[in-house]
Amino acid sequence: MLDLDIAIVGAGSAGLTLALLLSELPLKIALLDKGDAPQIGAAPSLQRVSALNQASRRVLQQLGAWQQLSSKAGFQKMEVWEADSFARIAFDAAEQQVDALGYLVDNEELRQCLFQQLADKANVRGLFNCQIDSINAGEEQTLLSLSGQGPVLCKLLVAADGANSFVRQQLNMPIAFWDYDHQALVCQIRSTEPHGQCARQVFLPHGPLALLPLADPHLLSIVWSVPPEQAAELLALTEADFNKALTVASGNVLGLLSRASALSAHPLKMRYASEWLLNKVVLVADAAHTIHPLAGQGMNLGLMDVVALAELISEQLKVRKPLHEERLLRRYERWRKAEAQTLIVAMEAFKRGFGSSHPALKLVRGLGMRLIDKAGPLKKSIMAAALGNSGDLPKRARPEFTTD
Repeated sequence: MLDLDIAIVGAGSAGLTLALLLSELPLKIALLDKGDAPQIGAAPSLQRVSALNQASRRVLQQLGAWQQLSSKAGFQKMEVWEADSFARIAFDAAEQQVDALGYLVDNEELRQCLFQQLADKANVRGLFNCQIDSINAGEEQTLLSLSGQGPVLCKLLVAADGANSFVRQQLNMPIAFWDYDHQALVCQIRSTEPHGQCARQVFLPHGPLALLPLADPHLLSIVWSVPPEQAAELLALTEADFNKALTVASGNVLGLLSRASALSAHPLKMRYASEWLLNKVVLVADAAHTIHPLAGQGMNLGLMDVVALAELISEQLKVRKPLHEERLLRRYERWRKAEAQTLIVAMEAFKRGFGSSHPALKLVRGLGMRLIDKAGPLKKSIMAAALGNSGDLPKRARPEFTTD
């Protein structure tokens, strides 16, 4: 039997980050995943990218993973507008006194870099290609039965295994969700005009189109949110016809656009676990919540979950209290639930606000965005939150954090 302090199920970016943060503590930790271990050194494919803010960058930099990322691409500007109205707002890194408004990184390369940093951590064990047959969540410990391997006993089990969390489902932890009735079309594109390190998002009648700049000045990643029937139509187009449709949807803002990778579609759903804690099992990141991608905050929200949990565990050990004490775990749940709820409500209001074509609402949207664009303090406040420079952040994610 493998006897542990903490078992983390899921070796995505959140699970790997948590393992790295906890590796600094005198704990026995295991990372379990049903898939292969990340292949260190593999070239980034840029098939799936995520937007990271300054708070996430600070944490990853402290862990040594940020410096190894070859795919990271900072964007200096952001433009948001509505296709058929005068609603428009723009942001600039110089105005916010930061080096970038955000960064696009390859999801798989980020996993590789995090996993590489774990290589010399003697107190962290990786169990890959392992299947969990059953989970017995007791009041003091949790027992995992693995197929073809010995049992695992841990004081705390952390579910970091994604939106369709096996742990959450096995323990029947309740979750609320609704279907956005949209699919996200994702691929890389090339533009005839350089993107100028500017992230762009246009709100179309059927959903938003995001044009996210990568390191190559003519290469971007798109996230095009459309109803399922329109997604099916776009997927059925020839590459040439898709390129035309995409160029028209973008308003020709970057000249002619052409696909540079395969096109994939992903259903969009909001998920929110009503309970993040069951005995000594706790949910983090996508296992606890998923949000609409229109603001690009999903990865950041999940990373802050694990930084917060690691911070509380560290504080608990300093005062010689059990790392799986219920009061500690409830503190984590209250803290991160409040942050997730705030972002979910904001994203839903934003999405619904742009979901109506009523002329009066279009006028209000246009006036509101123009007002925010002109109002310096309000605009700066909004961006500080998006950048990860304000709010109830874990200590290691704050702008003033130092390692001294």
